[in-house]
Amino acid sequence: MTASSTTRLRARPGAPDIAGYPVRTPRGEDTALVTPVVDEPDGSDALADRTRAIDASLTRLTAAHAGVALGHDGGGDDGSDGTDPDGADGPRARRADRRAAPPTRLAVAGRVIAAALAVLIFLGVALSWGATRWMDSTIRTVAALDPEVGVIDAEGQAGDENVLVLGTASGSSGTPATTGERTDSLMLAHVAAGGERVVGVSLPMGLEINRPPCPRWDAAAATYLDETVPAETRTALSSAYAVGGPRCLVRTVQQLTGMSVTRFVALDLPGIAGMVDAVGGVDVCVVQPVEDRTLGPVVAQAGTSRLDGARAVRFAEAAAVPSDPSPALGRLQRQQQLLAATFREALSASTLLSPTTTRDFAAALGRSMLSDEVGVHEMVRLTSTLDRTGTGGATFLALPASAVPNTRGNLELRDTEASRLFSALRKDQPLPTATTPVASATGPEPGSVTVGVVNGAGRDGLGRQVGDSLRALGFGVGEVDNAPQPSAETLLRFSPDRADAAELLGEVVPRARLVQDLGSTGTLQLVLGNSFDGTIRAPVTEAPTPAAQVPPGTCG
Repeated sequence: MTASSTTRLRARPGAPDIAGYPVRTPRGEDTALVTPVVDEPDGSDALADRTRAIDASLTRLTAAHAGVALGHDGGGDDGSDGTDPDGADGPRARRADRRAAPPTRLAVAGRVIAAALAVLIFLGVALSWGATRWMDSTIRTVAALDPEVGVIDAEGQAGDENVLVLGTASGSSGTPATTGERTDSLMLAHVAAGGERVVGVSLPMGLEINRPPCPRWDAAAATYLDETVPAETRTALSSAYAVGGPRCLVRTVQQLTGMSVTRFVALDLPGIAGMVDAVGGVDVCVVQPVEDRTLGPVVAQAGTSRLDGARAVRFAEAAAVPSDPSPALGRLQRQQQLLAATFREALSASTLLSPTTTRDFAAALGRSMLSDEVGVHEMVRLTSTLDRTGTGGATFLALPASAVPNTRGNLELRDTEASRLFSALRKDQPLPTATTPVASATGPEPGSVTVGVVNGAGRDGLGRQVGDSLRALGFGVGEVDNAPQPSAETLLRFSPDRADAAELLGEVVPRARLVQDLGSTGTLQLVLGNSFDGTIRAPVTEAPTPAAQVPPGTCG
């Protein structure tokens, strides 16, 4: 029987001819939709299969044109009958199954979780950025920098960071100072270009300086007035901030050191209490207990302790701790350690993602901080850098100055030593070696030496001042009294059994002439005469520092 036109089926290109049926090739655009056909005999089972294959191919092509993906229904995309030459379980069949199978619940859940995490990370970054900006906006800013005054070789200092950090004990933040209010502290933090050397120099606020002319400062309004304060010679460094504010203090320090101050920050120390309480307290680690002669026990044991706001302020103000290398350096290191811990906590995820904590910290920060070119991130970087003491970290130095005030009540700069120090910092040269005499390794420790002090200089309060300075260096101080008559010389009287102690004290008080009293025992007395110039030098011993005696792992 002759097949009609409706029974002619199209075959795949290149398929073998079926015996008895001529091959027909479509014309024109038909080749884009269907493949060549062959005639099939009526009644053949292949007819239905081929018809379904053509319908499926047309359906898929229509769906593809509309952008809809369809699964397989038994036929191949290429018009084949869907059989896998590798077998029903062959690789092609498995790949086809994977492509055709809908996503599993686990895969869908994974995609949802990944998308949610991406959204959370974005929101976290946005919230952290917003919280930090909020904190920065509360900081009071002031024009403090003045690179034109007192700077030596500004081009040679390019790239260096010199941050002037003032800690005030006035309670200007609204938080009252502790009993026995401490004096302000001042530090010039030098970070050499490249950050390889970090040096913090403690500047005593009682240092005698020649103050340049400055605009008058209104501390209550934190602004400058349209009035100039005239220059003054032989006055205290503290007066620069009192009458001329941050700009006058910066000018004076630049004039004193020749170094270009690039940033300024002032923090009210009592105000740290609000900042610490806002973040729920901070952890500090000490290598030995901190016990202040005036404030009493501050940190009762070595290791890590959690400080609330009140204890944090006492930690920052402690300035009479016997184990300190010097009162100024000990307090300075504790303040930097506390600030590093506080600002790190302020930028922690728990703080930045808590609107209430961020609000409370920002409010306390705004009451306590005044700055020029210093924000929260800059404080974190600076305090963290200064907190890394030891090899490869920060070095803290005291400004070379007399330990006892002169007749005007000011400490006097040791010009030669100070000049060498600041020249080395400006030129990025090795720091000068200490000029303080080294005590004999076999000699007595300061803590085992007790000396009496007699004021024969005719200056009221001089004996008490010298006694306090010796105590701060670790010496025991016995009776402090006034001499029955003035003395021209400064003498150190000692009996033969106290010769070693007298030798150590002679290095600490270089202006004293040692006088041996052969007819006595147990005598060690410092007589202050008119020749006393206020110089008291901390002894440098070869004994290990307290930090080296602490078992490894106590801190960190």
